[in-house]
Amino acid sequence: MSIPEPRTHEEIPMETIARRHLPRLGAAALGAASAVAAVPLSASARPVGGTERTAAGAADLLRRMRVATRTATADGPVWSPLATGFASVPTDELPLGAVGGLGGPVIDVTTAEELADALQHEGPAVVLVHGSIQVPFGTMLDVSSSTSVLGHGRGAEIVGGGLRLLEVSDVVIRNLTFRDSFIAADWDGKSEENDNDGIRVDTSDHVWIDHCEFARLGDGQVDVRKDSTNVTVSWCVLRDHNKTLGVGWTDNVVTTLTLHHLWFSNTHQRNGSIDNVALCHVYNCLLEGVSSYGMASRGASQLLVEHSVFDSVRNAIGASDPDSRVAQRGNVDDGSWGFWEDTGIDADPADHYRYALDPVDELRTLLHRHAGPHVRRERVPSRIHVAQDGSGDVLSVHAAVGAAARAGHQVEILVHPGTYREVVTVWPGLEGLVIRGASGDPEDVVITYDKPAQDWATLTVLAEDVTLADLTLENLYEDADGADRPAHPLRSADETTVLANVRLLGGDHQISDPRD
Repeated sequence: MSIPEPRTHEEIPMETIARRHLPRLGAAALGAASAVAAVPLSASARPVGGTERTAAGAADLLRRMRVATRTATADGPVWSPLATGFASVPTDELPLGAVGGLGGPVIDVTTAEELADALQHEGPAVVLVHGSIQVPFGTMLDVSSSTSVLGHGRGAEIVGGGLRLLEVSDVVIRNLTFRDSFIAADWDGKSEENDNDGIRVDTSDHVWIDHCEFARLGDGQVDVRKDSTNVTVSWCVLRDHNKTLGVGWTDNVVTTLTLHHLWFSNTHQRNGSIDNVALCHVYNCLLEGVSSYGMASRGASQLLVEHSVFDSVRNAIGASDPDSRVAQRGNVDDGSWGFWEDTGIDADPADHYRYALDPVDELRTLLHRHAGPHVRRERVPSRIHVAQDGSGDVLSVHAAVGAAARAGHQVEILVHPGTYREVVTVWPGLEGLVIRGASGDPEDVVITYDKPAQDWATLTVLAEDVTLADLTLENLYEDADGADRPAHPLRSADETTVLANVRLLGGDHQISDPRD
């Protein structure tokens, strides 16, 4: 089977990337508007061994994946053999809930061609991904019903594209990193060639996405759409992205979704955006650094958020529309600002499945250690190069700041020439950060966006003693209704931000804390 061309919507690394991989990625990104070149089809990987469609078979599959299985919390094993949350809800056909390809053969894959073939296997199949697989840039690979897509050991990843679940049932995706389908300068993900997600779930049921990592992707990281039901996303890392986790794209109110033990880091919006969902249950999640909004109930959604931590999150929990409902229990507000709502809801996840809440004061350590793929490590250099041609470490300033926030050591960000359309926030804890234009000429490096001050500045500094040098910061916002709203290319929480050879266009440097 050949790899499909990238698809469009019907509507609208485990580590920092190794430098040696970036020229290839950059070239793909810059050429994404052209057709994907045909890839010679290799021989399909042959099935090796089988699995049992039982609880014991699920436990055995974890051993074959070579992941840690001993750690447990109040909610159960960190690496549960069987699905949790709504994905675990049984039916006559699925008495154990989502089990994916259990009962079918194990197919080992190491190339994009083998992966595409294995995902279309007839009948149940376990697809075991070995190492890094780079798919043609922007490609969404279709996944069949009764399929498990599992990373083997550490380092299993899909680079440059993602997976699409269209009208399927019983799919399990675990222990994988999805990264780097981002197109330089298209932070909004609006261009036609950028219309791809890490995982897209459309009109499907019993889907379990567990222990995955999503970073620097095209449009959404995870989208759950069009009346999908019994979906769980658990123990994942979602980072360095604009539109993170969107749910909805329907007027019907039937979707059921569980989000638990997720770590959101340096994201902007849809964390998640819960639109027309019969019940979305969020528990034991950690949000660190969110610049637009966190958990949003929209349409006629019922959203319950429990025992989660919101650290430096703008509009942490809110209800957007007259019929939107949100309830919260035992959450921690750690330096967040804006919406923090509780309207109450008319549904209870305990009517559908069992769960237990882990102590919220232990959550940060727990998720930093165990969220994401097996033995996840992010190595951040002391100098991060940002370059739109793919010759650096990352393609956006936003991604570089996220890496710096998680580094645990002092970092300088060196931005190479280009126009970077994006929203950047320097989070608390990044005291002493330096962001510098590489050429020394501020006209060579432009960071730009177009929102009024009531939304956000192009670059916001919430840390002390940050230095910005040899840059142009620009805000291109223009009032459409003559309201004369101010706009700022730069906003700092205090007067310690140092500007050296910096041009400000489209507004001034606003010194005021947006959290006040």
